[in-house]
Amino acid sequence: MNRTTMGWIAAIFIGLLWGIPWIVGTPILEVMDAQVLVWARYTVAFITLAIILNVGIASGKIEKKRDFKLNWENRHDIVWSAACGIIGQGAFSFLSFLSLDYITASENGVIQGLIPILILTVGFFRHNARFSTMQMVAALGAFVGVAILVMDPNSETNGFNIGHLICFGSAASFATMAYARAELAEKYGSVATMFHQFVFASIGFGMYLVFTGADLSSALGIFSSPLRILCITILGVGISGVSYIIYIYAMERVGVDGTGMALNLMPLSSFVLAVFALGESVTPMRLLAIAVVIVSMMMFMKFGNDKAKEETTELEAQKA
Repeated sequence: MNRTTMGWIAAIFIGLLWGIPWIVGTPILEVMDAQVLVWARYTVAFITLAIILNVGIASGKIEKKRDFKLNWENRHDIVWSAACGIIGQGAFSFLSFLSLDYITASENGVIQGLIPILILTVGFFRHNARFSTMQMVAALGAFVGVAILVMDPNSETNGFNIGHLICFGSAASFATMAYARAELAEKYGSVATMFHQFVFASIGFGMYLVFTGADLSSALGIFSSPLRILCITILGVGISGVSYIIYIYAMERVGVDGTGMALNLMPLSSFVLAVFALGESVTPMRLLAIAVVIVSMMMFMKFGNDKAKEETTELEAQKA
């Protein structure tokens, strides 16, 4: 099996894996609040990445670009790392888990599928990025798909409610930190950057739990059943830890574009697992919504890639 094929397998695996956090978190939420789960998840995650980072650097598999210093001169990177961890990871996860009190896991997964569009929307306002006309049409199509899902009369949630807004806020939290995350990764390396973020997410939510008087002992509920132990392992070790190594592996072999296309499988993964693992119903409108969102996201990525290639060609022509 050649490197490209292995890269595609890795990219597809990540696309499917990143669609399931909200499903595997459901059994754990039966014994603890969402904010406690977030703290537990990122505590497990930063321990996992600490091991991966140290072993990777020692073996030469991971390149150490620069030390992350906790001093006044480095205050800019410290603040942005904390923001990426507490907002881009912690709030993203917390709001998403919180939304499950009001909406289904499959609805959550579809709304999270809007993240690529939201990231470029942030770029539009902050970095003067521009959408092509076809990208705008595709983005509109994705939101139409979500509207179809929300308004399904046969849905367990009986239409639009606060949970959909909470979930959208979750996706927006992740998207607002995307460019800052990319800048930090360029400076410190992808794995090291994620490690810093997970540390700040764990510390930030730990302080929040202490301040609000939350029941930290409820985190021990994770050990109340083999299923919950498996779920926190998938969340903390798999999705938040090891998966980023696989994601980097995929990008190195099929590129950012190919990996981005594979991430469009996230809504489908959420939907399928919610149906088989949680017993959620399958309705014609729900199937239509999933199809509309996935097709729209694939179009959005394709036209975005085409636009980038055109701009590169024009730049090369001007240099010539």
